[in-house]
Amino acid sequence: MEKLFKALGDKTRLEILLLIALSPDICLCHIEDCFTLSNSNLSRHLKELEQAGLITARKATRWKHYQLSSTGNVLAELIIKLDGADLLEQMKIKTQLIKRESEC
Repeated sequence: MEKLFKALGDKTRLEILLLIALSPDICLCHIEDCFTLSNSNLSRHLKELEQAGLITARKATRWKHYQLSSTGNVLAELIIKLDGADLLEQMKIKTQLIKRESEC
């Protein structure tokens, strides 16, 4: 439970969680398009979400693809309801940054 609250205690991780909720099976290269984080910093955030059991990853070609776990899905829905859609709207805007033509 401690890992879960730690993972949810950071706004960037909440944003990543909602991004994955909006774009199931999203490639790491597309997550990178949406954030101005170093690769190591983004990897750390994804690792914390994964260790908390909120997301899962699978390797496809040379990139990892991320999706919500069942717990992550329930929490993403709860966050959306509690947030009043502010964070969700910000993430919808960020999804427009995704370069869909990327080969992944």
